Amino acid sequence: MKKIYFILVLTIFIFINCIGESKKIYSKDINVNTKIFYGDTIQGIKTLKEFYFKVYGNDTISNSSMEDLQRKFVSERLLKRIDSLSEEDNYILDYDPFIQGQDYSGEIIKKTLKVKPLKNQNEYRVSFFLFDEKNEKEKNIDFLLKKDKNGNFIIYSIINNEYLNFNDPLVNKQSN
Repeated sequence: MKKIYFILVLTIFIFINCIGESKKIYSKDINVNTKIFYGDTIQGIKTLKEFYFKVYGNDTISNSSMEDLQRKFVSERLLKRIDSLSEEDNYILDYDPFIQGQDYSGEIIKKTLKVKPLKNQNEYRVSFFLFDEKNEKEKNIDFLLKKDKNGNFIIYSIINNEYLNFNDPLVNKQSN
């Protein structure tokens, strides 16, 4: 009887110890992945806030300064697509796709700017008001960010813009 009792206690002890070890390994892996994702999320949010504050947070910025700043924060492929869709012979974009409009108040954008991650990694929603008028709808722009060769995030596509999301085969055929 003592042998059976001893084997039973030993089996329970080994079983509990194995469960504890597997939980440690599993939680350790989750924490490492969460920290990596969390760090990228923080960097992505900072990048988008810096972009909007520097490019649109000032009503008196010159066009050349705005273009220089956009080159710092926006991928070359996206800038080329925007340029091609804004040319006279292919005039599809008659607005600034980063604010979904033509005019804005820099102070209002700075005051109302919100950036939050979306469900997929490196996808973010930027929300703000252009003028903060009574019946104005909040602008929501969804971005995909990618890291450049220096490890800095840049805006790679505008997900909720049919011409700048790079998913539409007709648009892709047109740009090639």
